[in-house]
Amino acid sequence: MSTDTIAPAIPDLSDPATFASGVPHQTFDAVRQMPGLYWQPAKAGTLNGGFWCITRHADIVEIERNPEVFSSQWGPFFPTLPAPHPEFSHNIMYNDPPVHSRLRRAAARSFGPRVIANFDTWVREIVVEVLEDITARGEVNWVGDVAAIVPSRVIARVIGVPHQDRQRIVDWTLTIFDAAEQPNGGESILALLPDVHTYLEQLRTDKLRDPQDDFATVLAQCAERGEITDPEYLHYLTLLLIAGFETTHTVIAQSMRLILEDPQIADATDRVIAAGNLDGLVDEFLRYVTPAMNMARTVTRDIDFHGTQMRKGDLVQMFFTAANRDPAVFADPHRFEPLRTANEHMAFGNGPHHCIGKNLAKLELKILFEEMHRRGVSIALNGEPRRGWSTFINKLLSLPIVVTTADRREARS
Repeated sequence: MSTDTIAPAIPDLSDPATFASGVPHQTFDAVRQMPGLYWQPAKAGTLNGGFWCITRHADIVEIERNPEVFSSQWGPFFPTLPAPHPEFSHNIMYNDPPVHSRLRRAAARSFGPRVIANFDTWVREIVVEVLEDITARGEVNWVGDVAAIVPSRVIARVIGVPHQDRQRIVDWTLTIFDAAEQPNGGESILALLPDVHTYLEQLRTDKLRDPQDDFATVLAQCAERGEITDPEYLHYLTLLLIAGFETTHTVIAQSMRLILEDPQIADATDRVIAAGNLDGLVDEFLRYVTPAMNMARTVTRDIDFHGTQMRKGDLVQMFFTAANRDPAVFADPHRFEPLRTANEHMAFGNGPHHCIGKNLAKLELKILFEEMHRRGVSIALNGEPRRGWSTFINKLLSLPIVVTTADRREARS
């Protein structure tokens, strides 16, 4: 493997330990400034022994526009599959056009007007329920009691999962994400799918018998009409369980950690919420946190990419977290600035695979901030935050807090 740059000072970006104390933004800055691309060797999880680190915003845009050369069929993240797998061929994330395009059209129907019309009401009810719970308890773990609960209940409601089954969504999602990071050719994920798919098959039967304004009903009807296959129905709903949870879960967790640990971010957040510019605030937290730090593509033929010689089978690791700090796109990129006039972040990916549910994710964070402000909910650290080790997710495992409200603070004064 010929490389453009040899940089022994760059830490191992294939090792979760490199991300243990935080996202290595200084490293990504150094990699971005190198001529050409940086090759990261990897002991497992790739076809050719490593991956190209894509850290420039423009390079990611270019790669995502060319799925013929940069394919998702070996998997959309590191570690990848050793070969395209028949089971994953039904999954929209593991497909390129034209199959991806057909599945995307069916997926878009699940976000139809009748379903979307319910989003604000559903999300607000769930957020209020969670805030009432944590204010009554006083001392909680923000990650487990808020960041995990809000999106899991929202996605369960949007899909049409019965209330009593909501905890299954949390458990399955966390387990599947852990399995995705195991370098064993997707076997860990495959082992989990039978239980999930059995549940979703029963859900489809229930929705066809008693249709509702929810995703499962829309997709079950698409399968009934032959627009998608039965396995495609199962894989898309499984993907919704995961993708509908993780981005929102992580941005809710990490945004509150930033507010609690950085007085400047806390002050900027208070000012923006008071001014009602919540859309800009939400986008800036998404850019600054970048919950899913990267996605991967596999090169289908030898190619010269702006002077870098890529071989067939090479993995390109698109570091969205680095692109979201690219000074060519974002002025003063390491500064938290919710009043940016243009914020073309990649927290939801880019190109054909950009997240179809991004507006729902944004709505959850926006309503959470709105309701906390309206109810006078205030929180303070009650211990040390605990970060997870992952090359994929900007993971926060624990954020112990004390919760108070304006009424309680007045009663004590």
